[in-house]
Amino acid sequence: MQECPEILGVSIILLVSGFVLTAGLTFVLIKLSRLKKIYDYPNGRKIHRRPTPFLGGVAVFASFWILFSLIGVYCQDAMFGGESFFLAFLLTSTLIFLTGLIDDFFDLRFYIKLIAQIAAALIMISFDFHIIRLYVPFWRSFELGWAAYPVTIIWVVMLTNGINLIDGMDGLAAIVGISVCIGLLIISSFLDIILIFVIAVILAGCLIGFLIFNKPPAKIYLGDSGALFIGYLFAVAAIVCPIKSFTAVSMFVPLVAVGLPLLEIVTTVVRRTWSGRKIYQPDTRHIFHYLMHFGYSQKAILLMLGTISLAFNAFIPALFIFDRRQVFSIFILFLISLFLIFFILKLVKGAERT
Repeated sequence: MQECPEILGVSIILLVSGFVLTAGLTFVLIKLSRLKKIYDYPNGRKIHRRPTPFLGGVAVFASFWILFSLIGVYCQDAMFGGESFFLAFLLTSTLIFLTGLIDDFFDLRFYIKLIAQIAAALIMISFDFHIIRLYVPFWRSFELGWAAYPVTIIWVVMLTNGINLIDGMDGLAAIVGISVCIGLLIISSFLDIILIFVIAVILAGCLIGFLIFNKPPAKIYLGDSGALFIGYLFAVAAIVCPIKSFTAVSMFVPLVAVGLPLLEIVTTVVRRTWSGRKIYQPDTRHIFHYLMHFGYSQKAILLMLGTISLAFNAFIPALFIFDRRQVFSIFILFLISLFLIFFILKLVKGAERT
C-alpha cells in the first residue's frame, strides 16, 4: 500500500466511478430480474402497486467493494488499521449483505437477522475495532471499559437497521443515504479521517447511480440486502470517529449525520412499545406513511424528508465551530419543532376529515 496525500484529487473519480458502475449494474439487474421474474410483490403493508425487482442492493454492494478495494491498494490511510481492518470490514459487511439478500428471497425471522448483526459486531470487536468512550451532551465524555462491547453491539444493530426502516417509499432510502454521506464528508473534513471520506464519496456515487432507477416510480428497490448494507456502513463510519479522534464531539456528530434514520428508529421503538406491539413487528406507521396519509405526494415527501435530513447536517460544522452547549440547545429545539410540525399536520388532517 501507499500513502495517499492526494486522496482528495481522486474524489471526483471515485464519485463518478461509483455512479457509472452502480447505474450499469442496476440496469443489468433490472433486465435479469424481469427475465427471471424476480420481483417484490405488492401486499397490504407495502405501498407499491406492481411487482418490482428488488436486487438493487447487489449493485450497490458490488460497486462499493470494487472501488473500496481498489482505493485500498492506492491509499494505506483509507484502510484505517491496515489489512486486518480491511478483512474485518469485508467479512462483516458481506455477512450483513448476504443476510439481507437471503431475507429478500425467503423472509427470515427477526432473530436470525439480529444474530447476524450481533455476529458482525462481535467480529469487529475481535479485531479490536469498537467504541472506546461515550459522550453525553451537557455532561462529559468517559471511558467505557468493559461496557464498550455491549455499547458497540447496540450501536451496530441500531444504525444497521436505520436505513431499512425508512426504505419503504420510492427513492427515500437513497436520498437520505446521500444526505448522510454529505454529513460524513463534513465530519471527515473536520476530523481529517480519510476512511470516512472514502466511504462517503464511494457510497454517495453508488446511491446517485441507483437513484436514477429508484426515483418514483421505482424500477427497482434496494431490498433488505442494500438497506442493511448501507446502514452497516454508516455504523462503521460512526464507530471510526471516536476511535480516530479524541475530541468529545466526535462521538456525537455521526449521530447527527444519521439524524433522520435515528429519529425513525426511536419513534418506531417508542410507538410499538407503547401500543403493545413487538418492536420488530412491521407496521404502516412510519413517518413517510403518515405524510402520505396527510395527502402529500411521494415527490413532495422526498423533498420534505430530504430537506430535513440535510438540515441535520447543518449542525455538524456548528458543533465544531461554536459553543457545543449552545448548539446542542438549538438542536434540541430543532427536534422539538419537527415533532410540533408533525403534530400540527396530524391535527389539521384530522380536522379536514371530520
